[in-house]
Amino acid sequence: MARSIIFLTTPTSATASMFRTLQTLAEGRYRHAKWLETLYGERRLADAARESPPAEDALILHRAPQHFNFGMRLADYRYVLNTRDPRDLVCNQYHWQFTHPNQVETPEETAQRRERVAAEGIDAFALRNNNTPLLRGFFNAVRKIAPEDRIFIGYAMYCLHFEESVARMAAFLGVAPEELDAGRREIIACENSTALAENPRWIGQVWAGSDSMPGRHRAELRPETIAELNQRYAWFLDFLRRIDDPRVAHTYD
Repeated sequence: MARSIIFLTTPTSATASMFRTLQTLAEGRYRHAKWLETLYGERRLADAARESPPAEDALILHRAPQHFNFGMRLADYRYVLNTRDPRDLVCNQYHWQFTHPNQVETPEETAQRRERVAAEGIDAFALRNNNTPLLRGFFNAVRKIAPEDRIFIGYAMYCLHFEESVARMAAFLGVAPEELDAGRREIIACENSTALAENPRWIGQVWAGSDSMPGRHRAELRPETIAELNQRYAWFLDFLRRIDDPRVAHTYD
């Protein structure tokens, strides 16, 4: 038996794509345990901060780091970590207001929310929606997880250096290159950002407003909005420059 793998990620950060890649790499080694998905479906996502996922032979998607359980035995698991530039993150959240389903709203409530968000615009939305609790949860988890038990593959690295990102994940999972047959290689290749337009599983084929490269905030937000977000998230941008690959550190400037 092997320690379970927790894919700890912020949402709207190539989350689904990276998890599909991990699933393909982990095939035959780890089972997909729908632990957080079950909590979300039962509308008790906050219980993730008190409950522990399966500790053996499971691959677990954890995209709610604000509800990370610091009381569980962290050393019982290994971790693949992913997050993205918080300025891009809030742009994604804005666009998803108009396309992404919401299980807790009535159709009337959804229509009213979308009308309000459209009226305020992306800059006001970005300033109103403070993602600090979400990012603090991720940051604090990373600080507590032993370095030998984790690997960081951020959104920027995954988009800009896809093949190396996959190789790092495979090595972390103990999968040798020769173990990947042509079929699995082809499945993984479809997740490359350069091939997303032909990938029917890419979330952008379903919900408009998804992106596939870092830096969207520079094109979508006003300079004064970016300046305020730079100040709000300076601590997290500094963290990303330090933990991520030096080749993508410039994307956090």
